[in-house]
Amino acid sequence: MKSSFLWWLVWLAPAVAGVFAARSLIHYFQLSSYQVGGYAHTLRRQIKVAWLPGLLTAVLCFGITYAADAVAYLAPVPILLLACVLMVLSGLGVGLAFCAKRKQRKPLHITGRVIRLSISLGVVLLLLAWGLHFVLPVVGGSALLLPLLPVWLVLAAWLVWPVEKTINNMFLRDAIRILNAQTGLVRIGITGSYGKTSVKFILRTILNEKYPVLATRFSFNTPMGITRSIREDLRPEHRIFIAEMGARHPKDIKELCNFVKPEIGILTAVGEVHLQTFRTIERVRETKYDLIRSLPRDGLAVFYDDGGICRELYERTDRQKVLVGSIGSNAWAEDVELHNDGSTFTLCLRHGDRARCETLLPGEHNIRNILLAAATAYELGLNIGQIQRGIAAVQPVESRIKPEKLADGRVIINNGFNANPDSSKESLALLAAYPGRRIVVTPGYVEMGKQQDEFQFVLGERIAKVAHMALLIGPKRTKPIADGLEQAGFDMDQCHVFATLQEANDYLASIRQPEDVILYENDLPDQYTEA
Repeated sequence: MKSSFLWWLVWLAPAVAGVFAARSLIHYFQLSSYQVGGYAHTLRRQIKVAWLPGLLTAVLCFGITYAADAVAYLAPVPILLLACVLMVLSGLGVGLAFCAKRKQRKPLHITGRVIRLSISLGVVLLLLAWGLHFVLPVVGGSALLLPLLPVWLVLAAWLVWPVEKTINNMFLRDAIRILNAQTGLVRIGITGSYGKTSVKFILRTILNEKYPVLATRFSFNTPMGITRSIREDLRPEHRIFIAEMGARHPKDIKELCNFVKPEIGILTAVGEVHLQTFRTIERVRETKYDLIRSLPRDGLAVFYDDGGICRELYERTDRQKVLVGSIGSNAWAEDVELHNDGSTFTLCLRHGDRARCETLLPGEHNIRNILLAAATAYELGLNIGQIQRGIAAVQPVESRIKPEKLADGRVIINNGFNANPDSSKESLALLAAYPGRRIVVTPGYVEMGKQQDEFQFVLGERIAKVAHMALLIGPKRTKPIADGLEQAGFDMDQCHVFATLQEANDYLASIRQPEDVILYENDLPDQYTEA
């Protein structure tokens, strides 16, 4: 009886249930850009979410199988079929429950890649269950595979990787074909530890005063993100293509440059970000400089004069180059007036052109971003008037130190996208310029490697200098921030720690006052939530 077709269905049903139970794990894999390393870090942070779905589904499947075995003699066919259905439904219920348990900022998108990964996981579990039958042929034995569901998902990802690589290469080749067919298209690459997206959209707006321009969408800065922008958005009328280039690992920029082949490279900044994968600031520097190395001999390299790493890289560069930010460079700003809702300054160009410019972008950091874009536009043939009009037309970029006044009088400053030590200086400086009760809501930084606690501590010290209240998200991760606050003499009665952003927002709603100015300093993806 145990070897009949129905009993084989019962034996294999936990494998199918496991695919549905792995929904939250697949979601984390997607949030980690399908990279095993990032997924492994998530599993260490999210122990409950990682292991409980498989364990709970295993218990349910074992119980259902055991009960079915006990009463199968009464009506074998309907009882065993019902057992199979119940096991699959139990896996589906567990998967949905663990995803619904928390409010997701970015829910699971059922893409083709997710479907292929799920199928691969199903194949892995079915094959393991089939083999286990010959090793441990006991009632419910196949359910013993499910507690190791996170491990089997990694195996499934490795098995399906050649398929994904083939599909990605197909899309990549198509994007290269489209690029190469666009004769006369000027290709610009932008990279840096921060400021990439802002400079990209500022430059696009300014260049639109003279040319039809395509810039990669949103914060798309990976090979597949750039590929999608080219395949879906590039049109014959476009004369300039701007590609934002991101990196989490050495050689990432080199890969993107081999694909896009930029003629102009803009290096916005080199700072201490993604140290978890880069390890050292020197590796960050060399990876970002790969953009400049990739330029043709007649290409153009654009740098901001930070008096440090970027200036050193400018001096090292042996091809046509532009430097901005310092008096006498290719572009600089004078008579700067910073306001809470924008800035006014005189744009000065090396050849003597000057123009009084107004922008809706607040903060000194945005003046730097505008200078990089203005100098590049000038090299591409725009005159000072066109650049001035373009600067006035630039709109703030979402979640990048963007102030917004609410109907109830409160001001929200959103620096929620990938905050880092340098951008935090700017956002806190903007916060300090406001009157009223100043509140900082932050989970701190991530991916800062061994120095993370040190950076968190310094962030706490900086918050203490400008804020009246601090709401920290995640007790473990923000402990060094609290230590920094206390060390700097902050009133710790005004420091509140919450498990989730939603809890912090609920607290804010309960104490809100019309004069509140609230800075959201970083908004972490779901995989960084403390379980």
